[in-house]
Amino acid sequence: MLCGFQRVEVFTIVVIFRVKPPESPFPPLTICPARIIFASGPILHSDYGSANDSHCRLSAVHVSSSVITIVIIRSLLSYSQPLTNLPDKDCLAALTAGAEKEISYLTKYGQPILPFQRLRREIYDYKPRSHLDHLVNLRQYLQIAPHLIPHHDPALARPVMRHPDLQPNNIFVTDQLEITGLIDWQHSAILPLFLHSAIPNSFQNYGDEISESMQLPTLPTNFDQLDEMKQFAEVELLRKRQLHYIYLRETAKINPEHFNALMNGLNTLRRKLFYHASEPWDGDNVTLKADLISLTEKWQQLTSSSGSEVPCPLIFSEHEAAACIQLDKAQVEADEQLEACREAIGVGTEGWVPLEFYEEVKQREVKLKADALDAAESEEERVRTREHWIFDDFCEEDYL
Repeated sequence: MLCGFQRVEVFTIVVIFRVKPPESPFPPLTICPARIIFASGPILHSDYGSANDSHCRLSAVHVSSSVITIVIIRSLLSYSQPLTNLPDKDCLAALTAGAEKEISYLTKYGQPILPFQRLRREIYDYKPRSHLDHLVNLRQYLQIAPHLIPHHDPALARPVMRHPDLQPNNIFVTDQLEITGLIDWQHSAILPLFLHSAIPNSFQNYGDEISESMQLPTLPTNFDQLDEMKQFAEVELLRKRQLHYIYLRETAKINPEHFNALMNGLNTLRRKLFYHASEPWDGDNVTLKADLISLTEKWQQLTSSSGSEVPCPLIFSEHEAAACIQLDKAQVEADEQLEACREAIGVGTEGWVPLEFYEEVKQREVKLKADALDAAESEEERVRTREHWIFDDFCEEDYL
């Protein structure tokens, strides 16, 4: 949606409730005491929207503690009324609205910009990226969007609402560890289930073979023989695997429909395509294109599962695909470096720092910058490091 020079997000609120859990296919798990995280899925108080509801703000919605199990992570995505599945035209509208918005905006206001993620700029020799390349990617996405609808499984088309940022800072608990509320709903949206079936970032451990195979996580048999640093690393890895495992196990118990959607391998690719086509462009011309290339490789699997044998409308040369995948890997590495820098100084993904730690974090950032400048191998590299320092303020108007 366009409003002057700004893009505006619109979302809707619905009431949801818990479904009866079936038997779990997962074996029991002993929880690693390294860290305890309290979380749940997106549920609203049963009085929301009724005459008894005195709160209008979504951030003030309370959670019914009777449907929450402390420590165990639960994903509760179901509705208070038996909503019908979205017809294909509505699924297609959901899939294409964001991309069409981006096309409208970039066609009218787009201009070349440097990548917003400043560590990625070195990959492109600090030269602006053209919005015209992203417009090509968006139009290609619109070509394949109708084929992303999972016709073979109507349950995946059911509209659901999901909290987009379930992490400890957004969950209120009492002194008795009872969950009383969830905040930061402002980016929530109602979408078909196949676009919402994902493990929250705070709990997922994708990329790990043990987690993705849903094996029961354990410490290595030689744990006692490892030195202290390696033991610490193994305990931290176990914690990540346990969070991933518990989330899947409890979702299988409480919400089998969501669990089945999570286990559909193509839904991950569908989500990535949708979100990367809908996000405001920030100078990244590679991520969506890499998704499109991945789709062409899985096209037969995608269309055969829906009972269709339509030829893929997109064609990428071997050279073009290899070049794009190489750039995508370089961007992922740059993102990992940025995350490592954030962890090193103790700053959140959006730059937030608790007030009492601000001066300490700032001192770490100053030292990190000084070390980076000292490590520069040329004056040109030193100048560019200074000009594009990852934690410096800069004008964001070009990215709005």
